[in-house]
Amino acid sequence: MVWIFQLLALMKKEFLAIWSDKKSRMIIIVPPLVQLLLFSFAVTLEVKNIDIAVLDRDNSLKSQEIVRTLEYSDSFTNIYRLSSEEQLKEYIDSQKALIAIYIPQNFAKKILKNENVSIQIIADGRKSNSSQIAQKYVQSAIQKVVVSTSTDNTIISRNLYNPNLDNFWWILPNLMGSLSMLIALLLTSLSVARERELGTFEQLLVSPLSSTLLIIGKTIPPLLISIVEASFIFFVAIVFFKVPFVGSLLILYIGLISFLFSMVGIGLFISSLSSTQQQGILGAFVIMVPFILMSGFATPVENMPEWLVPFTDIIPLKYFLVLLKGVFLKDISFDMAISLILPMLALGFISLFFASWMFRKKIQ
Repeated sequence: MVWIFQLLALMKKEFLAIWSDKKSRMIIIVPPLVQLLLFSFAVTLEVKNIDIAVLDRDNSLKSQEIVRTLEYSDSFTNIYRLSSEEQLKEYIDSQKALIAIYIPQNFAKKILKNENVSIQIIADGRKSNSSQIAQKYVQSAIQKVVVSTSTDNTIISRNLYNPNLDNFWWILPNLMGSLSMLIALLLTSLSVARERELGTFEQLLVSPLSSTLLIIGKTIPPLLISIVEASFIFFVAIVFFKVPFVGSLLILYIGLISFLFSMVGIGLFISSLSSTQQQGILGAFVIMVPFILMSGFATPVENMPEWLVPFTDIIPLKYFLVLLKGVFLKDISFDMAISLILPMLALGFISLFFASWMFRKKIQ
């Protein structure tokens, strides 16, 4: 039981070291608040390589002409032809398609009789900006085929999970992931380097704690601080920006802990390679910028070149952003959540293994 008190003492020392250091205090307080306000209003999104699902109940020459028009458009990559409403909902739920088009029976006959016709566009509102732009592309393609005096009577839009395509419903969950990643990565990337600069690294080497306990002691404080920061952003999103939360709080925090665990591991690995805090900060930003750009935060993953897409699988933020928007707007099931949580845990254990290995190497 002695090791428990030793571990608690190390954790207390780590909390005090973080708070007593001016740089660490600035990292905890200033960047999240500034970026929370700035990114909420400033982040925009370009849309291309859109995947569409089509449920054609009419199967007429006119409806087939609409599908061909979509296929020949440069804006759309894959056109999935569906056979049921259940399949259509599944494609939207799983984010396999950003937009689904429902063409009803007797569509062509009503056009010939100059009657009002309706095509339903069903969009994934979890990607509010992308959905809004994609719907305009689809409407433009349909209007090339369907000539109507009233566009409102021709095309009916429905946005699942975000009916009004509120931008805050999309950006605030993303910010919860990216800003908590920022805190976890920066705090841990400075951890070991700070010990070297302050001259306390040698004291750790002669302490009775093993390298494994040292790693655990270095992991828990930044993890807890990052959870508090993420909880604050969650509170702001729900209370001030009125973002709905329809999912499970338990799934949210299991995913949050798994995500931050993976980021803490990566941060400790960076810190184990760094000799100074300046190197640690530089290493964190070298990792952080590609992580944000390739996670789907600012640019959809499907917009990236095919050779680059497989590299996004090693980015924890990619999985966490999908989980966040799932629990905020959709009430994601535990089965779907676990498929996102397991990769984050795996990446966390792998990064912690290499961080521990580098730490032992430095000790020896």
